[in-house]
Amino acid sequence: MSDTSPILIKYGKASGPLLSHKQSFLTDNDKLMREQQGVCALYAEQPPRSACKNCDAPLSGESDFVKQGVGYAFCTSCGHLNGLHDDTPEFCHAVYSDDDGEDYARNYAAQDQAQYDKRVSDIYVPKAEFLSEVLVKSGLNPTETKVSDFGAGSGYMVKALRQVGFQKALGYEVSKSQVDLGNHMIGEETLQLHTIGNTITLAEQTDAQVITMIGVLEHVINPREILRAFQNNSSIEYLMISVPLFSPCIFFEMVFDDVLNRQLTAGHTHLYTEGSIDYLCGEFGFARHGEWWFGTDMVDLFRSVSVRLEKNQNTKAMTERWGKTLLPILDDMQMQMDQKNLSSEVHLVLKKRF
Repeated sequence: MSDTSPILIKYGKASGPLLSHKQSFLTDNDKLMREQQGVCALYAEQPPRSACKNCDAPLSGESDFVKQGVGYAFCTSCGHLNGLHDDTPEFCHAVYSDDDGEDYARNYAAQDQAQYDKRVSDIYVPKAEFLSEVLVKSGLNPTETKVSDFGAGSGYMVKALRQVGFQKALGYEVSKSQVDLGNHMIGEETLQLHTIGNTITLAEQTDAQVITMIGVLEHVINPREILRAFQNNSSIEYLMISVPLFSPCIFFEMVFDDVLNRQLTAGHTHLYTEGSIDYLCGEFGFARHGEWWFGTDMVDLFRSVSVRLEKNQNTKAMTERWGKTLLPILDDMQMQMDQKNLSSEVHLVLKKRF
């Protein structure tokens, strides 16, 4: 653990909004699986990963397990889970920015303004409110605080930040289609396009006090370089990250191998653990200042069983009964995991140690 206690720790989040936004995971499983398998096959063609993505310690190259044709191993130095291939620039360009990022953008695009705003309200406003609560407890005024959202996507977090009072929030994104969509939906030019290659320059030169990276750090080619740039930038005081964790849902993905993998696959080539987060904080000069532990492990279990039941003519009629059985207790089951830091993700507000 870090050498200072967090100012705020939260657990749990209602699963209803997520379920309403992810119905395609149930209805389009086979189509999404084929697309996912294509990305995994591309990743498996990349050169072997020789060093840990988190701490840069050497990896032996031997896998602890294989999933979707990809080997994975835990770093013996920091505990980070690594895919055993490099996410090369070619791989990242193919996944995130080829075709101006239109393919990847389809995973997150809203079809109209009402859907866009609902996604902001259901998913991103709670994140922005959590950041605001932590910073207000620390004596900062959101209206006077400049925030830069790295990997802003279609601007959901930027709009949420502005809604809760961060009027100086701006976003940076490598996908032109997402920048265009986000600026249109927000109604202002709050998102700026940049290339993958100049991310470090942006991190070195931003004058923001607060950086947000929501579901981004696990996707970038060079997380250590970016974190080092944040560490050395004297303007930055806080870093908010949301990262995927090695959690029970990985075991569900191993067992339900014909169901869309959500946590460890495709663009998620590595996962954080408590140990690797502690290492990250220690090396790059951050302390845990706010923590919000919530996961979708039970949602993934519900989804996986639902897909299997629906596929089998002998059990298809039980799909609805399965929903009536599990959905009423889903959040209670997840809360038990969250309170033990076994969530599939964590939101952290990190404070720089000066």
